[in-house]
Amino acid sequence: MNIVIYARFSSHAQNEQSIEGQLKTCCEFAERNGYKIVSEYIDRAISGTAADNRPEFQRMIADSAKRQFQAVLVYQLDRFARNRYDSATHKNKLKKNGVKVLSARENITDDASGVLMEAVLEGMAEYFSVELSQKVKRGMALTAEKCEFTGSVVPLGYKVIDKKLSIDNETAPIVQRIFELYLSGHKMTEIIQYLNGIGVKTIQGNSYHKSTIRRILENRKYLGIYKYADTEIHGGIPQIIDNKTFADAQLLLEKNRKAPARLKALDENYLLTTRLYCGHCGSPMSGESGRSRNGSIHQYYKCNTARKHGDCKKKPVKKAYVEDLVVEHIINDLTDEKINDMATKISALSAKDDNTEVIKRLKGLLKENEEATANLVKAIEAGKAVDVLTAQIEKRQAERVDLEVQLAVERMIRPVLTYDDIRFFLEKLRTGDANDHSCRVILMDILVERIYLYEGDDPRLEIYCRASAQKMTCPISEPPGSFIGQLARPPGLEPGTLCLEVL
Repeated sequence: MNIVIYARFSSHAQNEQSIEGQLKTCCEFAERNGYKIVSEYIDRAISGTAADNRPEFQRMIADSAKRQFQAVLVYQLDRFARNRYDSATHKNKLKKNGVKVLSARENITDDASGVLMEAVLEGMAEYFSVELSQKVKRGMALTAEKCEFTGSVVPLGYKVIDKKLSIDNETAPIVQRIFELYLSGHKMTEIIQYLNGIGVKTIQGNSYHKSTIRRILENRKYLGIYKYADTEIHGGIPQIIDNKTFADAQLLLEKNRKAPARLKALDENYLLTTRLYCGHCGSPMSGESGRSRNGSIHQYYKCNTARKHGDCKKKPVKKAYVEDLVVEHIINDLTDEKINDMATKISALSAKDDNTEVIKRLKGLLKENEEATANLVKAIEAGKAVDVLTAQIEKRQAERVDLEVQLAVERMIRPVLTYDDIRFFLEKLRTGDANDHSCRVILMDILVERIYLYEGDDPRLEIYCRASAQKMTCPISEPPGSFIGQLARPPGLEPGTLCLEVL
């Protein structure tokens, strides 16, 4: 009789040697009974509880339709399946093709007692499978209660110490840099080019891709949230990214995900995106556009909470009105005294930025390289193996060039600005064209941290500046048309077209 052997080992306490043992026992069984082995099907490191996930098992079932073998030989029945439903289903498929299942370790006859024995063995296999799963889940749950690492991939920025995730001072700055670059307006392709250009690898040692960057930007572990199954423990692991930075990144990700390509150029014209907040509920205000009854396009900012849930009664505000107001107030506030103060503070921050964790690491590696090269030169001067040492010096010099390139690229991202540079730049902004879009963008990027918009009894803008804790208050006179009232769609207009009735 022609037979095939099916062997399998799961990832739990088994390895390749388990396969060798199964095959040896099955071959001995076939030889004793005069069976001819025509093929072998082997699934490695795959659980037996789900037959659909075992490729070789499925191939064996399909091949049985060719009727080239009459039996499937397994080491014991739990190798075939550890679920009675799967076992019965696939045995029935084999039976229709004239194939039966044999066990090399279990003496199962073809009579009634054999049928009962097979049912008992399959039931026990399923019982032990379920029990093992429960034990593993209980163990994982106990591990999770202590906020211990449960396995899988360690997120970039962390390392495992004493079974818990701890901040990795070598890679955590990379995570912070990714968030910083993304929020400062750099595209994902630019971030990828930067990281790959300085030789930074993922936790698996691979180059960066868009999906890698997106997973990092969306990973809630960086907020210090430990997660297992449906349970989240805030503060369960060290926090790398602050709440506001993470929230801003999610808002920008969502905005970029939803915006059609044809509207992206339009979206970039919303000067206050990621900076403008509702003064009443604290939610970000994002740019939108709509068509009025006469067909004109109107652009405005709307509170995200009001848009999504309707819990905030904040009215939308016209884009041009609020942007012009902010730009005008910022330029008027650029007095000589303010320029001197900001130039002093920004230059101090710029000097501090020249000593980030990434730059410190590169400086440290350069220093080690210099010391190692000096020691090699001394060894040559002492008459030691010149050829070998010369080759090592050349290798060190090549490493130094690579490190210097990485340091130069890093400083291009964060140039060191002097007091005179910044003062000259701010004076140019003060006298520049306030209607020029590029000038307005630079004003926001350099000077504005965030803006809160209030209406009602005390309408005002509260503008928080960068490089200081200064808050500027700008009263709003609420002229007609500054705030937009009812949003409506008149009869006969296509669904999804937003119309505005301006107060």
